[in-house]
Amino acid sequence: MKRVLDDLQVFCTVVEEGSLKKASERLDIPHSTVSRRIEALENNLGLVLLHRTTREVKVSVRGEELYQNCASLLDNINQSIGFAVDSEIEFKGKLSVSMPVRAGIDFLGAWLIDFAAEHPELQLDISLSNSNKHLIKDEIDLAFRVGPLVDSSAIALRLWDIPYVVCAHRSYVERHSLSEGPISTEKLESLPAVITRPATQWRFIDNKQNELTITPYQGLIVDDLGLAYHAAMTGQYIAMLPSSMVQDENMVFLSIESLQPRKRDMYAYYLGRRHAQSQIKHIVNYIRERYQQSLPTSRS
Repeated sequence: MKRVLDDLQVFCTVVEEGSLKKASERLDIPHSTVSRRIEALENNLGLVLLHRTTREVKVSVRGEELYQNCASLLDNINQSIGFAVDSEIEFKGKLSVSMPVRAGIDFLGAWLIDFAAEHPELQLDISLSNSNKHLIKDEIDLAFRVGPLVDSSAIALRLWDIPYVVCAHRSYVERHSLSEGPISTEKLESLPAVITRPATQWRFIDNKQNELTITPYQGLIVDDLGLAYHAAMTGQYIAMLPSSMVQDENMVFLSIESLQPRKRDMYAYYLGRRHAQSQIKHIVNYIRERYQQSLPTSRS
């Protein structure tokens, strides 16, 4: 019965949002999971609830009747459950958290420690790694990662986007004559670059929002953005880095012909098994709030 109620909630969300994709974003579950849950509900009820095409989703007559009868009831049930769960949330026990090295050192690690200080019974186990660890195999409760994890079964909550820039030291720009205008992709691929694992390729967006991947010349490979920034500061390498990192006046933002560096997204991933999902979501919301507070006033 619980699974049917969960599937009904997914169905009602699809009806309200008008698409499986928007429903998956609202529910913070993968698009494929939404599709599977709708199919399971239709099979259990023996009804066709949605007519799906590649472009749109239309609610069937029976689906509209079901939505009208169930939507308000589900809202009341979810509200009651939410009140009960929130009143009993306890942050205690071990929580294993994985995060990228640079983000962990610069801000994420400190924010989580601050959260734990407010909840003394919560025992944090924080690990810093730039590799995409598997939540189940590596026994991780919560992972902060840039880009998708290998574990597609995880729930992904998007936190914020990270603008990137192609940059180099002034001495590098002068030595390679890069100040005369936009750099062609052919030229970019020939320039000595510092590469930060796991992103061995650089991704760009063209004027039509199409993605283009470029493989830079690997003059140096590192495992940390801080090291990549230091390497670029030596004047020996071009780099693609988060724009927020590039603060030195001797560093130059470079323009690539008809392309813009693709923004990357920071996500929180979890399975919601070892800890209640409400606990994880509270922690993630705390991190979101700290990030917003850290932004300059002009950007907030």
